[in-house]
Amino acid sequence: MTVERLYVIGAGASCLYGLPTLKTLTWELCNFLPSSDRSVLLAAIYECMGIDMCGPGDSVDFEGFLDRLDPRALEYLPTDKAKEPRVQAAKIALSALREFIKDKCSKVSAQQGPFDRLVRSLGEHDAIATFNWDVLLELAFRRNAKPFSYWPTQGASTLLKPHGSINWFALLDRELLSIDMRGNWDVFGGDLNYYLLFLKDPLGSKDLGASSVFVNLALASVPAIVPPIASKILSVGGEPRDGFIASGHERAMRLIWQTFQQQVTEATQLIVIGYSLPGTDASSVSTLRQFAPDAASQRRKEVLVVDKNPNVVSRYQRLVHPNAELTSDDFTTFDPPTSP
Repeated sequence: MTVERLYVIGAGASCLYGLPTLKTLTWELCNFLPSSDRSVLLAAIYECMGIDMCGPGDSVDFEGFLDRLDPRALEYLPTDKAKEPRVQAAKIALSALREFIKDKCSKVSAQQGPFDRLVRSLGEHDAIATFNWDVLLELAFRRNAKPFSYWPTQGASTLLKPHGSINWFALLDRELLSIDMRGNWDVFGGDLNYYLLFLKDPLGSKDLGASSVFVNLALASVPAIVPPIASKILSVGGEPRDGFIASGHERAMRLIWQTFQQQVTEATQLIVIGYSLPGTDASSVSTLRQFAPDAASQRRKEVLVVDKNPNVVSRYQRLVHPNAELTSDDFTTFDPPTSP
């Protein structure tokens, strides 16, 4: 189904629910960790960033920090890379991320807010693409009893998550898999060949029910997300057994991005909420450029920006479309247009 209005959601939208920005995330995540893990992370922050993080004002950008922890920088060393402080710190940071974000989302799981208004306004020609790992939108869909899908599906709103999600988990093996989908698990894209599962109730139990015991052995222990590093490649929380499984994960992400690009191209209206189009998001910038004016079409296109920073508008005007304007500086009072 053709998309006419596409919402693009960034971290600025989730901040209203108490979720941190990438700037404050490092400090908050450190304080969420047990003392032993916190010490490892603080030592790595000093090694990588040259900063003794003693208070919230010292918090380093989480994106920049993880970029410097990228284990590929140690690729050619003959030493045991698993023992490297940076590698240990990266594992701690990403492993704790789901529990930290899940805890934040749980505290507001029953809270009505601007995401509820957005979800209730959606029509059959509207879709959402969010770059956030959190599950605030999923909770809003559930509160309002509106069906949604991570893939274009008849009768459900499309919720694309090009950077993954804390309720997505990769399978790392493909032997003797049998998924019990009567419980809280479902297969991503409706096809096990992608080797991705997700929790239907994103804050619910990870109990695999009557699934084969091999599923538990194959399931990654941490969520499948795209870490905020320059390469922006999906991290599945472990080594897939073979290239076929790894290719499945890659196919899933490519299809998400292909769908995102198609929707950007089709849409006549982008509504951007709390997403500043950072230069480190090369794929996002490249995709959103496809919203450019179509010389062969008479359709008017426009970008409506909801952001506290008015300078974001000029960035969209120069990189995405000249018809970009600030429609609201406050997501809490933003009234989304209702589709017929």
